[in-house]
Amino acid sequence: MDIKIRTLTPLWTGGVDRTCDRLHETGIIGSLRWWYEAIVRGLGGYACDPTSEDPKTRCEFDAKSYEQAKRDGKPEAEAINAGLNSVCPVCYLFGTTGWARLFQLRAMEVPMTPLHFRTTIKMNQGWLKRVFGGENQNIDSLQVPYGELLFQFVSRRSDAEYARSQFALILRVAAEYGGIGARLQHGFGQFVFPMQVNDITLERGIQDLQAKLRMGVLRSSGPVVETPFDLRKLVSLTFEISKSQLNAFTTERTHIGKTNKREKNRYIPCAFDLRYKGTGNFGMRQWLKGKGWKETTDPQKLEELDILLGPRSQWGRGNNQGQIDDDFRTASRVFFGMPYQKPESKEVYILRVWAFLPPELQHRLPTPQALIAMLEEYMRHVFDTKAQKISAVLGKDILEQGAGGTK
Repeated sequence: MDIKIRTLTPLWTGGVDRTCDRLHETGIIGSLRWWYEAIVRGLGGYACDPTSEDPKTRCEFDAKSYEQAKRDGKPEAEAINAGLNSVCPVCYLFGTTGWARLFQLRAMEVPMTPLHFRTTIKMNQGWLKRVFGGENQNIDSLQVPYGELLFQFVSRRSDAEYARSQFALILRVAAEYGGIGARLQHGFGQFVFPMQVNDITLERGIQDLQAKLRMGVLRSSGPVVETPFDLRKLVSLTFEISKSQLNAFTTERTHIGKTNKREKNRYIPCAFDLRYKGTGNFGMRQWLKGKGWKETTDPQKLEELDILLGPRSQWGRGNNQGQIDDDFRTASRVFFGMPYQKPESKEVYILRVWAFLPPELQHRLPTPQALIAMLEEYMRHVFDTKAQKISAVLGKDILEQGAGGTK
């Protein structure tokens, strides 16, 4: 099955050296799995930690139980089910030791565009060049996937229709409420849900997953995986913003990257200023800091801002310079898309802001509704009343569109 994905902002998939010279299918697969883990947890299912060194936490197909069932004369399907008792619903779809992924995803046609950014602060330019340009701090030669991407979806095994159903479910959630690929906190990965799987509704995808969970064949429990990435904790807001409200980012001095991208404005790659720090009112991190939120100066401790937006890689200067220990690095819980032009109007941009409620910040954000209220307050702080909210969705409501609801 061919799948055409039209991107609204570029994708970032990365490679071994973390640069993005081409589309890496493994980066897309990793992002799909990340979303599916959140969906499975949201429905009360168990999702393991495949990166854990603890064999009790990560999954592995139970070959011994499978072989024993075969020796006992069980049919192949029953023998396979015996081996799947140690495979969680996520690993069932995406594969694990001894069990192949239920589908392949092959990139067939991938248009590329030069990487570029816009920021209102000179210091941010240096940081973006270092992070995205590698050792030579040169992003001018980097290309990122953008446009209409053609993939080939190939299902495996006998559960082909289930694999297609769940693939469509993940794409729908990511397209309508978040994004796909890596570095979503920098605005990459907004896309349009592909029509080739439009026959599979959100309701059907959730119902198929719920039915699989109820069968009792797959792993249903294990060591607790501490993570906020559970769809019940998701909030997703979409705003319309007039082009004039983004004028601070469209001057020549704000541009980083190839000069031929300076006049391009189908999307404005300014998410770093929106989330972190920019001139004037731009910058959620500096806004929250002004409201009393703390950030760490201890390499082995995370404060409120570090939990919500990810820790700074370093701080201070000279002998007072510090940096966070690798064991304490953590991903942002708040994601800003790059504003992109509304299809019907070049004078209006769409901006999506989405986040997962961190359980460690109950004293600040006790409910998903409180998180929505904070994000709305920040948008009013930045854009006054000129950012029009067109949707605000709770992850819990997304899940409850499926039969049976959630607990």
